[in-house]
Amino acid sequence: MKRDRRCIVIHPSDEMYGADRVLLEVLRTAPDDIRVEVWLPTDLDYPERQLSTALSAMGIPVRRLPLPIMRRAYLRPAKLPGLAWRTITTSVRLLAARVDLVYLNTAAAALTAPAARFSGAQVVLHLHEHIDERSRAVVPFLRFAQKIIAVSSAVADVLPAPLRGRTRVVNNGFDAAAPVALPSFADGIKVVVASRWNAWKGHSVLLEAWGSTRRDDLTLEVLGDRPPSGESVDVPALVASSPRRQSISIVGPTPDVRAHIDAAHVVVVPSILPDPLPTIAIEALGAGRALLASDGGGLREIAGDSPLLVTPGEVGAWTAALDALDEDAVRAAASSARERFDRLFSRETFDRRIACELWNREMS
Repeated sequence: MKRDRRCIVIHPSDEMYGADRVLLEVLRTAPDDIRVEVWLPTDLDYPERQLSTALSAMGIPVRRLPLPIMRRAYLRPAKLPGLAWRTITTSVRLLAARVDLVYLNTAAAALTAPAARFSGAQVVLHLHEHIDERSRAVVPFLRFAQKIIAVSSAVADVLPAPLRGRTRVVNNGFDAAAPVALPSFADGIKVVVASRWNAWKGHSVLLEAWGSTRRDDLTLEVLGDRPPSGESVDVPALVASSPRRQSISIVGPTPDVRAHIDAAHVVVVPSILPDPLPTIAIEALGAGRALLASDGGGLREIAGDSPLLVTPGEVGAWTAALDALDEDAVRAAASSARERFDRLFSRETFDRRIACELWNREMS
């Protein structure tokens, strides 16, 4: 009798942002003859445990372990011994597990790739990050993955040539309810920004530009919160000091991002660095909303030839883009958004691609 294959998934967080949501979509496609177990880290506190709760609801077992997650804070000399020890202990666990497939979701989990490869397992790394000079330390570990799945061409194209040869691009895809009609423009144009408040996500640039705009008919809603690690910006302080603070509301984290998108006219993604493939931008298309975004990284792949792309990090360019927003531009961008979502980022498209590249299966 043919035995079930075993798969261990190593993932760096227990929340419900981009890569966490993609993991749920990936595991939803797992074939019946694959037994999946997810390993999550214990180095950071995730009080709500949103991801592990969702995994348990799917019947997928979760283990919390001292995993060697490559966070920038751990690359300091004083932190390296602890990271090395977690790498050794996790490697021993992997070698003893005798599994068929190790799926590493994000480059942050790549420290376990050598042990996974030496164990005889197939090693697949799902790359959600844009590898630049600040993250080159991870590249030697990526080489131990037999296959890399990149979320966008922007992510794949900057990899070293030997890695590009084993990389396949699979754009993230999600289920999305049909768009609702745009809100009335009678009270002005409502803009929403939704992401972690990481420094590179561009909140400081957006809020400075917002304070400089000449428009008094724009309102801004800010979703998200500070990341549990990494450099962040103090959004509440920036809003409090803005000359247009009365037009800005901070919602914070919310389980129903779609409701806020539906109530808005424009979704803005002001990332300063190349954004690999931000989920919120895909959600904007799915909801049939205009997307005003930085012209770089995977955002170009999401937005296509949209005129609502802005030079990243330039306050003046963002001020001009906000000043230029009007009903005609918003309606034009919104009118083609859902068609682009259905063509490139639907759940059905994602399911077919990930089944082939990760599970080595064809889906009808």
